[in-house]
Amino acid sequence: MNSSKVSQPSIPKSIWALGSVSFFMKISSVIVFSLSPLFLTKTLGASVFAIGILEGFIEAVALFTRLFSGIVSDYIHKRKKLIIIGYIFALISRPLLGIASNIGGVFLGRAFDRIGNGLDATPRDALVGDLAPPQIKGACYGLRESLSRAGSFVGGILLMVLLWYTYNNYSLVFWLGSIPTAIALIVLIIFVKDPISEKFQNTTKRKLVSVKDIKSLPLSFWLVLLLSGLYMLSNFSGVFLIIRAEQTGLDIHLTPLVMVVQNFATSATAYPVGFLSDRMGRRSMMALGILIVVISNIFLAMGGSIYIILIGVLLWGAEMGIAQSILPVLVADSSPENVRGTGFGMFHLVNGICLITANPVSGWVWDHVGPSAMFYTSAGIAALSSLVLFFIPAKKVLKL
Repeated sequence: MNSSKVSQPSIPKSIWALGSVSFFMKISSVIVFSLSPLFLTKTLGASVFAIGILEGFIEAVALFTRLFSGIVSDYIHKRKKLIIIGYIFALISRPLLGIASNIGGVFLGRAFDRIGNGLDATPRDALVGDLAPPQIKGACYGLRESLSRAGSFVGGILLMVLLWYTYNNYSLVFWLGSIPTAIALIVLIIFVKDPISEKFQNTTKRKLVSVKDIKSLPLSFWLVLLLSGLYMLSNFSGVFLIIRAEQTGLDIHLTPLVMVVQNFATSATAYPVGFLSDRMGRRSMMALGILIVVISNIFLAMGGSIYIILIGVLLWGAEMGIAQSILPVLVADSSPENVRGTGFGMFHLVNGICLITANPVSGWVWDHVGPSAMFYTSAGIAALSSLVLFFIPAKKVLKL
């Protein structure tokens, strides 16, 4: 009998609960994300370049929130409480968008949404690393991402139904988006444990992360940051995918189909890729993701038919499943527990800075050169990021 199979740990219940929280939260988030660009362009008459500026600026709002929440979670030894605060911000953002009547109102609602995301994203990723057994860390991160994207898939279908039955009543749909956010908050409070909080509950000793602690992070961590930063420069907001699909003549109430296809692909790939990365190594899986980015951009650049665009979107979703599963695991692998929150904060900070750059530049290239040029540029930058993979140490794979 192979004893390694008997001793193989199972995914902790708190990670399943955290994945369920992400599932409900994403149902709500996809409503906000998918409706915002349509409301801005169709109702308020905003340009694609203006949307790129808005998306980039909103990411800036979340940047230091992500770094702040990571450092604070390491200091107070409480990840869960910060995630709860973040979800409260997100819950407030839905009604704000529901009553918005101008670009400023949309910006305020989106800002609250991104602040909430900044407060919850970093401690949430660190919490998965705290909870996950080392042997199945990739599977744990992949599971959470798959459940999260399954929520986006369900949310996209739900959004199409709501737009159909409300006759494109954006305000009402924004209000209804509050319901799954409230459910996510309740599940988080009741079912998710915080091992760091439990570990330090009987001590008042706290130490703020210092510059020395940050400098002591291993070279592998900084290489992961470089890889992630370059990779994120090739990314752009899904708003551009929605607009690209709409250019083919797709009806307004069917535009959430873009997010449905994307999130189906992301959900379907995240867990299997995370699982395989525990056995085949992180680098090979990330290399696959980069290759798919390039192929996806080629289809999106071709355009012309909604079917070609949807193939590109499907591949784009698959690469997101790979990246969103593998990059956090690489950070967790290279970040010691006492500075894991800070490590993830820096990870999100670098990604945010790159997205701030990528979104406005993508919008400018789209408006002044053309959509195809934007997608080819993305493919070239993604290919460049693959060079960093050669310098990241290979993880020792499991022997089953």
